[in-house]
Amino acid sequence: MAKEKDERLKASEVNIPEVYGNVANISYSPYEMEMTLGLISSNYEGIKPVVNVRMSPQFAKELAQILLINVEKYEQQIMKLDMKKQ
Repeated sequence: MAKEKDERLKASEVNIPEVYGNVANISYSPYEMEMTLGLISSNYEGIKPVVNVRMSPQFAKELAQILLINVEKYEQQIMKLDMKKQ
């Protein structure tokens, strides 16, 4: 078992792409949900898609709950977010 621990990758060795999005489009079927993150910028017209994330509806609900908990913690520790209607 000690050998398995030694063979794990260090966080600095993992190559996971990082993305930034300021707009999201959500679509779903009975079996999956898809979230497309994109960018709106003054450098180009329209929305530039950045990444698609597909997940089960069950995981999507769990993710939504985790995000809500963390946004609430952010607002308690950093600042309240003002959600103006657009």
